[in-house]
Amino acid sequence: MNRNEQEILEKIRKKTAEIQPPDSLGPEAVRERLAGVRKKRPVWKYLAVPAAACLVIAAGISIYSGLGGTEGGTSAVPAETVVEEISGSGSIACADSYEEIYDQIQEGIKEQQARSWVVNESADMIAATESQSSTFGGAAKTAEAGTDYSETNLRQRGVDEGDLVKTDGNYLYVVETNQTEVGIVKAGDVLEETGEIRIKEGWGIEEIYVVPEEKRVILVCSKNLGNVEFYPEEEQAESMVLTYDVSDPKEPGLEGEVTQSGWYHSSRLAEGVLYLFTQYDVGTDIQEVRPETYIPQVQGKLLEESEIFLPPYGQGTCYEIVTAVDLEKPQVTRNSRAIFSKGGDLYVSGENIYYYETVWTEKGQREMTTIRKISYQDGELEPEAQGAVDGYINDSFSIDEYEGRLRIVTTVGDTNSVTVLDEELQTTGEITGLAKDERIYSARFLGEVGYFVTFRETDPLFSVDFSDPDKPRIIGKLKIPGFSDYLHSYRDGQLLGIGMDVDEKTQITGGVKLTMFDVTDPADVKEADTYVLENVYNTDVSYDYKAALVDGEKDLIGFPADSEGGRTYYLFSYDTDTGFQRLMEEEVNGGGGTTRGLYIGDRLYVVDGNVIEAYSLENYEKLGGLIL
Repeated sequence: MNRNEQEILEKIRKKTAEIQPPDSLGPEAVRERLAGVRKKRPVWKYLAVPAAACLVIAAGISIYSGLGGTEGGTSAVPAETVVEEISGSGSIACADSYEEIYDQIQEGIKEQQARSWVVNESADMIAATESQSSTFGGAAKTAEAGTDYSETNLRQRGVDEGDLVKTDGNYLYVVETNQTEVGIVKAGDVLEETGEIRIKEGWGIEEIYVVPEEKRVILVCSKNLGNVEFYPEEEQAESMVLTYDVSDPKEPGLEGEVTQSGWYHSSRLAEGVLYLFTQYDVGTDIQEVRPETYIPQVQGKLLEESEIFLPPYGQGTCYEIVTAVDLEKPQVTRNSRAIFSKGGDLYVSGENIYYYETVWTEKGQREMTTIRKISYQDGELEPEAQGAVDGYINDSFSIDEYEGRLRIVTTVGDTNSVTVLDEELQTTGEITGLAKDERIYSARFLGEVGYFVTFRETDPLFSVDFSDPDKPRIIGKLKIPGFSDYLHSYRDGQLLGIGMDVDEKTQITGGVKLTMFDVTDPADVKEADTYVLENVYNTDVSYDYKAALVDGEKDLIGFPADSEGGRTYYLFSYDTDTGFQRLMEEEVNGGGGTTRGLYIGDRLYVVDGNVIEAYSLENYEKLGGLIL
């Protein structure tokens, strides 16, 4: 979350200090949903924003009024109920019938209808945030000809993620600005558009994948709702996976098509299986005798009761749907599940999907995060466990699976906590009361050690020893000016931080700041070197980790950033003797809103919208460009 969003949320918080929103519309739900909506979308997506966030975005554009229900205007679940029901049940319950689901949704609708909402100036603030660019450590690969190339920067090694630009080492695959075409460009001395993939009318491309070994390109798309009301009924929302054979880049061939209900939320690709996540809100116009009005569909077929997981408490009107698509048979689905919720986010490890959402309890005085764990091996989606921790999770880097344990850092009121959960999501170890009056900005787990940054006036980098997962302990703490809101392992004993330089007295930001931490001894972390880009006020990496090109072996650190002069792509190297060295500083053209840097061999390609520009990695001079 960038500072602009923090200011927006603070204004919302002040305006609603004396009133209590329902669980799904609390400030942390807004934070989570902001992380999901920041991605640059075509105009038609802005015409139908609300459903994508399962009504959570409404908290950012409305003020809660006309409170009804229990005393104080809240139906928040008591904290004891959350803990007891989750820990007591252990496993995730499936629905027994459509009638049971209908009853839960009706309770959620009643909760919503007990309140009235008015739009205020926060709508303008949220709209301004959405208009900024965004999407949110991949390693290098080698193409058939032996040329190495970069991959998308990933949250979890071995679990691929979609992006707007991909390469297989021979071609660049670029989602064009109109988001209805993918340009296929031959890389080399002269950039040449070899072919294109154009999707059918009424759909927009969200992200793509490339599978070089299989010569496949996968497009993840959302339905264009066109000129509909600002708050359309969610059953209109639909997402789609298209799989193409690109063995002949001039004539891509469609191999399969899969559709499911809901707005596109995210996706992952692991071991030949694509996992599509969508958010589906049923709205209020439902009929018990017509399950299609409140049950999600995959490939035009209603999910069965046993495929829908219910929460252990409360109500809602939203589903998180996940479908597994085997790329060897991309025209059919292997497995589908729906998680009944009020809106949350997810972390995908090498073995499990963790769906987490914030719950406000006891009239909003206590925040908790509930977690549901689903294994996904070979496309088989099986419910495993559920649990809860105090506080809220900053982003997916603050939750990590290691040797069967789940390590989490959360902000709890005006302090922060570290929690370890076992395979059944029961707490086995924790540290509480950390960094009072600060909150977590970033985190990174590296084996048995975890690092996290909190910020208020200075930037404390904490190191945590998880060698005994039942007894985690803080072993180091380093305070420096400013903050790092993205951490990345660079080389052995080196941790890269990207964030902002902040004056300790005035709290005025001075520019984007690079920090290299020496973590050779996690108990004695040192600031090895820093570099400040003065008057550069924003970098996409702060809220979109896919914007970072970080390769310790090739010694490259690349990212786009903004200043009054416009958008610039920066490229750095790092040496223990000389520190950070700025290798390249080039204006970004294109105006597509999302900038990516990637390399193939000794060439760097900077892509923004329909514009591709090539640079030499030997002398950093521009070699040429192409407009799609």
